[in-house]
Amino acid sequence: MTMTWPAFDIPTDGADSTRVPRNGADRVAPNLEDPVAQSLRVWMRTCLGSGWVPATNAELVEIAAANGRVTGDPVRAVWSVPGYRAAAMDGIAVQAASTSIATPHRPLRLLPGAFDVVDTGDLMPDGRDAVIMREYVRYLDSGGVEIDESVAPGRHVRAIGEDIQAGRIVLPAGHRIRPVDVAALAAAGHRDVRVRRRPVVSILATGDEVRPVGTVLAPGEVLDTNSLMLAGMAEEAGGEARRLPIVPDRPDELAQAVAVAAQHADVVLVIAGSSAGRGDHTAAVVRRLGLVAVHGVAIRPGHPVLLGVLSGERPVPVVGVPGYPASAERAFTCFVLPLLRVMLGIGVNITGSGGDGGLPARLACAVSSAGHLEEYLRLRLACIIDPRTGQETVVAAPLQRGAGALNAIVQTEAILRIPVGTTGLPAGAEVRPVPVAGAAFAVSTTIISGLRSPATDALVELCRDEVSRGSVHWSEASVHDASEALATGLCHAVTLVQHRGASGAADPVAALAARIGELRVMEIARTTSTDEILVVPAFAYDTEPIVALRAVLHSPAFQRN
Repeated sequence: MTMTWPAFDIPTDGADSTRVPRNGADRVAPNLEDPVAQSLRVWMRTCLGSGWVPATNAELVEIAAANGRVTGDPVRAVWSVPGYRAAAMDGIAVQAASTSIATPHRPLRLLPGAFDVVDTGDLMPDGRDAVIMREYVRYLDSGGVEIDESVAPGRHVRAIGEDIQAGRIVLPAGHRIRPVDVAALAAAGHRDVRVRRRPVVSILATGDEVRPVGTVLAPGEVLDTNSLMLAGMAEEAGGEARRLPIVPDRPDELAQAVAVAAQHADVVLVIAGSSAGRGDHTAAVVRRLGLVAVHGVAIRPGHPVLLGVLSGERPVPVVGVPGYPASAERAFTCFVLPLLRVMLGIGVNITGSGGDGGLPARLACAVSSAGHLEEYLRLRLACIIDPRTGQETVVAAPLQRGAGALNAIVQTEAILRIPVGTTGLPAGAEVRPVPVAGAAFAVSTTIISGLRSPATDALVELCRDEVSRGSVHWSEASVHDASEALATGLCHAVTLVQHRGASGAADPVAALAARIGELRVMEIARTTSTDEILVVPAFAYDTEPIVALRAVLHSPAFQRN
């Protein structure tokens, strides 16, 4: 097998250099220009240097069970498709030369023996080399037909091998088989196919406080949800996930569990224990059983990730996965997913963890970023349409940050990579986030920007319950920033606090109207001196997102709140 993983050329001098570890104690420098790519190179080079064999062996499976598997070798057609000359249309099969004198002005009559009636897919009769479509044929009471134009040889006839030729490659090696590929394999004469064995991913959750899913928790205890998520991601990537019993925070027990897991795995994931807490023993255990190639990568979330290899007769890569859900998901995506692709022979091009690909969008609000880390920002997407011009703008609204924000992962529709050296992006910045596989953003998603209060929280929650789950995204912002977002088309509506009797610069509604034009103002709540209001441009008042908001705002459920 030819590996498509690039050469592991690691810089050996300079401030940003990275070395292959000799004692398991090295870290990747936090100021690397592309920390994910550099860390992958160091890890892979360490694994290969330990004798790790990346590719899994091949096995034969029936094509009915091949969907989602990866071809181990090029697959060639056993026979041609179609395997005979076939009619491509319903109509009559003729000898093309016999129709040469037919014209609209002088229709040609063909006797019953000069043609054959055929349907799509029928074997072409001997002596026939063209098909005239049924709608261009007039059937006569005598049994003959009349046509008013000639036809060229081969017209509406499928040649042998027109679709697939015998001996030609149907699927290349390293190809993830899709349902349409299964159909092509069957058509080309295959009953089974050689595929890469699915890499076994053993998953160990650790921690004295971690309990199996379904447990009624005591204070201080948490459920083992990460292993479910990682197992699903591993299966989705083409691996075979094995969730093992939870291991307490005791080094000897963890070492024994890791060693046993490695005997029957192609990669071991140890959840939690890779940071610097009192109960974090993963790094010490991996050093005892093998090598730590990388401990700590300059990314957020996912910074504490550990990458190593377990020694032995059959070296096995190991990943210390951070315990917070967002960090665990990012660590898998950045490091475990490329590893599995290499094992399956799919190949990975480590040229960086970002790029110009993605969906053109504008940021709904300003975001800050730690310049010394590569950050992955989770986003909701909305399409804001200006009804006056029909112009559509895709707006990317940042979700809640924090490595423990599981709900933010659920709501994520796209990921924006913010590279090292970037300390922030302004509202309205043109970005190219990468849509998350399986997530489809809805045009009806509504973005509200502005001040937050119990009344606005109730409005947003009712919108999510009454309209559709997740159809409203809240972006908390100051009066100035919210007004700017509405004026520049980065949100559908804003919530403001208006002091009764305010005028001029003290009246945010008047200031907005001076920029946008006519506004529609709806009351959310009131106190003795102020009104909480929802403000939308008059031209957008009757658009679908605002109509839905208005319905909730005037609903009995909201009035009760």
